[in-house]
Amino acid sequence: MATNIKHSSFDQFGYVHGPLKWAIALTASLGAILEVIDTSIVNVALTDMQASLGATVSEVGWVVTGYAIANVVLIPLSAWLGDYFGRKTYFIFSLIGFTIASVLCGLAFNLPMLVLSRILQGLRVAS
Repeated sequence: MATNIKHSSFDQFGYVHGPLKWAIALTASLGAILEVIDTSIVNVALTDMQASLGATVSEVGWVVTGYAIANVVLIPLSAWLGDYFGRKTYFIFSLIGFTIASVLCGLAFNLPMLVLSRILQGLRVAS
């Protein structure tokens, strides 16, 4: 596959053609799917988180709220960040940051740590 990607070409406007175009599309799609799956899992697991952390409904609601607020704050900045750092660099940084934040969510032993980890996820997802 690597040899096929080397044969990808760019047209006069800078658009990618060939196998590299599909590799980029697949990578971007997987990043978007990560966000959708993550949001769905958290919404389904709220009652389990509430029970295991001993939190009230309003307290565990901050897990979703923190993520949403962080995401809404960063979405308008993502175009500028992509231009400033480069889209590829920003995308890779976002995926790595999201993965680290996901590990922190899995290791969270109390509600404040989980909310903070979810805020970090929301900051990294808008790429």
